[in-house]
Amino acid sequence: MQQSIYIKSRFNGPPSSANGGYASGMLANALTGAVEASLHAPPPLDKELELIAVEGKAELKLGDKLLGTAIEKPLELDVPALPPKFELGINPYEAPDAPGEFKPFGRCFVCGEDRTKGDGMCIHSKRLNETPGLVGACWDLGDELADESGFIKPEYLWSALDCPGYYSCAPGEPALLGRLHAEILAPLKAEGQAKIIGWDMGDPTKPKGRKRMCGTAVYSVDGTLVAKAAGLWITVTAEYIQAVEASV
Repeated sequence: MQQSIYIKSRFNGPPSSANGGYASGMLANALTGAVEASLHAPPPLDKELELIAVEGKAELKLGDKLLGTAIEKPLELDVPALPPKFELGINPYEAPDAPGEFKPFGRCFVCGEDRTKGDGMCIHSKRLNETPGLVGACWDLGDELADESGFIKPEYLWSALDCPGYYSCAPGEPALLGRLHAEILAPLKAEGQAKIIGWDMGDPTKPKGRKRMCGTAVYSVDGTLVAKAAGLWITVTAEYIQAVEASV
């Protein structure tokens, strides 16, 4: 399969490039089952991109430049149960023990504080039950993200699995999504309010380095586990993000 796709400017993460979860979801749409998607360069907005899928593998390209790859791969991930008391606290990057002062992108399609419902997904992660490394968010579902059958489109579930992971494992640090390994387990009706959790999967006994590992999960209105993912974030400098944005 080979097709041209456009990622509209609405679906940004950083100001000039696509939200990582959304771009990964577009790659995954060409495959089946659990998919591991890796981003090699920021996918640009409003440009003709080429999506190529052959025998359980997919590539996203801009001309000769490889932007992302994906493979069909089973996902083994233990997901914490949804807490019976879903009590949200403060934004993790505003907590006293946040490692830095970098703030997430205000216009991010998924988590941007400057977005409104209908314009963005407005998934605002907060500390969950005052547990460090565990975050939660409520997601108001609507028809604007639904397919013809009234279910949330897969690329938006992938998007929802993206940003909460950052807040769990790298709050306050400049970081970019490097890999998202996700599986959609059940359809999600586009009505009511879903719940999302993210948890830090890093080993506290080892030096952090630049890699941050996390898990995320989406639960339906009735508490059914709808989707899960393991994410890899790479910390960078704020100057690096600015330089990458200028090159997109």
